[in-house]
Amino acid sequence: MSNSNKINTIIKEITPHYNKYIGNKSNLSGAQSLKIMWDIGEILKIQIDKLNIPPHNLYRQIYGKSESNNNILQKSYITREFQGRCFRIRKIFPLKKDIDKQLPKLKSFTCFREAMPFFDNDKYKFEGIQKELLLKLLNSNIKSSSIISDIKKLQKNYIGINNTRKQRLDELNVEKEKFIFIYNEVYRILTNFEYETFKENLNVSNDLIINFSQLTSALVSEEIVTPDLIKSENLPEPFKSLNAILNKLFTKEKMTERSRFRRLIPPERISKLSDMIYALTEKKLFVHYNKRQANPTPTPPDG
Repeated sequence: MSNSNKINTIIKEITPHYNKYIGNKSNLSGAQSLKIMWDIGEILKIQIDKLNIPPHNLYRQIYGKSESNNNILQKSYITREFQGRCFRIRKIFPLKKDIDKQLPKLKSFTCFREAMPFFDNDKYKFEGIQKELLLKLLNSNIKSSSIISDIKKLQKNYIGINNTRKQRLDELNVEKEKFIFIYNEVYRILTNFEYETFKENLNVSNDLIINFSQLTSALVSEEIVTPDLIKSENLPEPFKSLNAILNKLFTKEKMTERSRFRRLIPPERISKLSDMIYALTEKKLFVHYNKRQANPTPTPPDG
């Protein structure tokens, strides 16, 4: 079976669960949402183990967009961010029945999502009495908004994430501006140059471009990702600026900064840049993007 057919089979297996979640999202309890996402995570885990590939590589192939000649367009609506969250849930709960055992009265998935670092981040993971108190909070009868407020306080105390939306975001303004420059520059290359002219003037190998595309894609992941970074100092723009961003955001001590960066630059824009970078590797992909109508400027969220 070809790789494309394998991915299509995986998508067909995931789609009923995904449609069940999306179609009933507003009516599902938190525990019901978790169990559907656990099912998707189980499918992903089986394939990740079977294919022996990094999770974000599989997410990219399932979502699609310029991964190969036969996978130029979007293959599914199952975003990489959603897949990553499902896989995290599968790793948090080894058995599906553990969800009912630990969170039988969870009202809202959003409450659990805010608490996820306390379940799977080695640096902040709760154990013993701390975990018991967290589970008690998540299963409580108080309003979801109050639960989230309490979890935000825990984030502030244990992770250093302040409840104020602008907390430390200004520290990443340089990276935000660099990203906008990179995005616009790659877009300009795709829409203003012939492929042959571009390749003649670029002193960067296809392997390196693909590496940049994959690292950019990994920025969207909510998992604890520490990929091998590119250490070359003789890079032309916009790759020099991109490499500076990647090296800062993937430093182990800077895990929270990736979350902050995604508040400045929407994940869909990051994914789109990854796709555009990949399109620089082959003429067919380059021409395909050359014909697209796209908005070159990322729009950071207000506030």
